[in-house]
Amino acid sequence: MAEKNQKRNDILASARSLFSERGFHDTKMEDIAQGAGVGKGTLYEYFKNKQEIFDESCIEHLKIITEDVSRIGGMDISFKEKVIMLFSERSSTIDEVFDKNPVDYIMSYKNIISEKTLITMFSLVSEINSVIIDMIEGGKHEGVVKKDIPSDIIACSIAGTMGEYFRLKKNKKDCSFNEEDIIFNLLFDGFGVK
Repeated sequence: MAEKNQKRNDILASARSLFSERGFHDTKMEDIAQGAGVGKGTLYEYFKNKQEIFDESCIEHLKIITEDVSRIGGMDISFKEKVIMLFSERSSTIDEVFDKNPVDYIMSYKNIISEKTLITMFSLVSEINSVIIDMIEGGKHEGVVKKDIPSDIIACSIAGTMGEYFRLKKNKKDCSFNEEDIIFNLLFDGFGVK
């Protein structure tokens, strides 16, 4: 069973990389198979067609993000440390998989993603947002986040800033994120208790 899951994951990783590099339409099933180290026929043991591989690769990537955000949200560290980890860990994953913000990448193909897949993806994004809101509530409890700003608004600020940070990071490779980072200071100065 573990070998079967590994092959499936290898296929999805190969597909994500190729879709990112070449786009959906210019990626061939043969290329995905070769990148995954399997025969073309093996692809069809796991997926019906390229569309299904694309949909699953998008969902799987969002599941990885959801798991990472949930792990960080559940850590027994300060709110500031959690926010720094969100930025630094997500940006390293972006480097490995996507040439741009994964949500932008996925949404650039929204016209070919099935409705069922979009619903699943929006559910995962909602789950991520809920974890970030819980983190913000923890920050309010710590006394480091302003209590008069709704947590969902702060979550939007964090998520939006993360998206723009990823774009900046892709264009400026030496960009890193830490507590002394101007982006962190601008973000935290907006909702942090002084």
